[in-house]
Amino acid sequence: MTERLRWPALVGATVWAAVLFWQSSSSSAGSFLGFLPDGSDKVLHAGAYAVLAALLTLATGRPLLGVGLAIAYGITDEVHQSFVPGRVASVGDLVADAAGAALGAGLVVYLLRRKRRSNLE
Repeated sequence: MTERLRWPALVGATVWAAVLFWQSSSSSAGSFLGFLPDGSDKVLHAGAYAVLAALLTLATGRPLLGVGLAIAYGITDEVHQSFVPGRVASVGDLVADAAGAALGAGLVVYLLRRKRRSNLE
């Protein structure tokens, strides 16, 4: 992985995790999505955790570690939500988080390999 991206990615991952924590602390989080079909929030979960895992993959240089850390954070986030009035912990949300995390880390690996190949040509 690119050494020069490690610290900015770590800062980005930390800020993004704080944003996710803040969002999950709100009793009204997601209420603006009422017009979307049931289950649409899973796409948002996947996207949010794709970003987190991508940043963690860049920060650690290890895709599996990036995915694992993102999933671990997702678990703690679901536990945290269980204590927030109006929110519930959801296995479905965690599955979406894990799928997004795998997608985000995989995308980083793909893009870095593609960049490396184009630099060799």
